[in-house]
Amino acid sequence: MVWFIIAIILLLIGVGMIAVALATGGDGAGFGFVPIVVAGLLMIPACLYSQDAGEVVVLKNMGGSIAGYSADAGFHGKLPWQSTVKYDTRNNVISYVAKGKEDYDGGSARGPQVTVNDKNGAQADIDIQVNYSLDPKYAMDLYKDYGKQTTFVKSVAAVDVRSVPREVSGQFDTIQLLTDRSKYTAAIQKALTAKWKDMGLRVEQVSVQEVRYPKSITSKYAEAQAAEIDKQKALNEQEVEKTKAETKRIKAQGEADANKVLNDSLTDSVLRQHYIDALDNADQLIVTPDGVNTLVQPK
Repeated sequence: MVWFIIAIILLLIGVGMIAVALATGGDGAGFGFVPIVVAGLLMIPACLYSQDAGEVVVLKNMGGSIAGYSADAGFHGKLPWQSTVKYDTRNNVISYVAKGKEDYDGGSARGPQVTVNDKNGAQADIDIQVNYSLDPKYAMDLYKDYGKQTTFVKSVAAVDVRSVPREVSGQFDTIQLLTDRSKYTAAIQKALTAKWKDMGLRVEQVSVQEVRYPKSITSKYAEAQAAEIDKQKALNEQEVEKTKAETKRIKAQGEADANKVLNDSLTDSVLRQHYIDALDNADQLIVTPDGVNTLVQPK
């Protein structure tokens, strides 16, 4: 807009110089074309704008109304009295980590950690990073409602990145937040996606990088975890002893079953046959009748 005003002024000066020169005989009229040429050159930036890949440009009329938008990279023409407002559609980042300093830059934001309360009422500090992108079709609506992108991020997007984790944390108890951060992260991403859907914001990734509880809570958790480990160790040892005892019982039962089968198989007929077989296989054998204690001396 500034270049357009300067060009108009130079154009009027040039026309005035030519008119005066012609009125006084025509001498010096050529000098009047110099500001006219400069004015023409200044009209180029007033009627042309460049757009980078990953940007959407909203065209605004001098009175404040919106003339349209462009989502294609390259050079584009516009009316001299129109101005451009650029929105970044790339993968922007909103990050709240530890003692970070609050800062806003286009579609990105940074700041300190987020404090949440879990289902048990315990308080924790979390480090969180949200990557998101903007659908170019929603740029005009965002401009109508919030103006520049930085204003929208500061008043809406960054606020949601703080408020949603606080709301979602009430669904998880202390142990879950300490041991199952991935489920908490997924819940935050789901809630943010639903909240930003009508604004044209796509949640690309949510990362809960750390959950920090006070030492009093983490110490109790460590003690409980150690007790659970001891309990599990004792249960494992019991299982080992049970397995050994069961193995011995099975082995003893097997031997008893084998002996029973052997005993059941030793009938009178079987024993008599073993007796006869023994007599047949003996080289030197003296047989005495049953009940006779006579000592037989060899010759």
